[in-house]
Amino acid sequence: MSTEDTPVQLTIPALPRLLRIARVTAASMAAELPFTLQDIEDLRVAVDEVAAVVIDGCDGGSSLELTMSVDGDRVTIRGLVRGAGELPELHPVARDLLDLLADSYTFDVADGDRSFTLTKRVQGVEG
Repeated sequence: MSTEDTPVQLTIPALPRLLRIARVTAASMAAELPFTLQDIEDLRVAVDEVAAVVIDGCDGGSSLELTMSVDGDRVTIRGLVRGAGELPELHPVARDLLDLLADSYTFDVADGDRSFTLTKRVQGVEG
C-alpha cells in the first residue's frame, strides 16, 4: 500500500535525542519512491538539520508536530513548534548542508510558532 495521498502525522517532544524518530519516518516515506540509498540518507540528514533549528532552545514540554507526505516524485515534510518564538540564526554549515541535500526548504515564524517545510525529489525526474 502506498502512502501517496496519505500524510503521516507525528508529534514528538522537542528534544534533539528524539529527532531520530523523525529521520526514520522520513526515510520510510522516501522508500515509497525510487530514491537511491544515498538520497534517502540525504533526506535523513536534511530532516535532522531543519528539525534541530525549530526545536533549538525548546524543552521537553514543547512538541514538534510533523506532517510527512509523498506526492508524485517528492517527499514533503512540514514541522511546527508552537510558542517557540523567534528562530535562531541558521548556522552557515547547516545552510550549506541543506542547500546540497534538499530540493527546497523554508523556515517561518507566525504568531510565535516556528515552522519549516522541506522537500526532496527523486533525482532525474522533471515536474
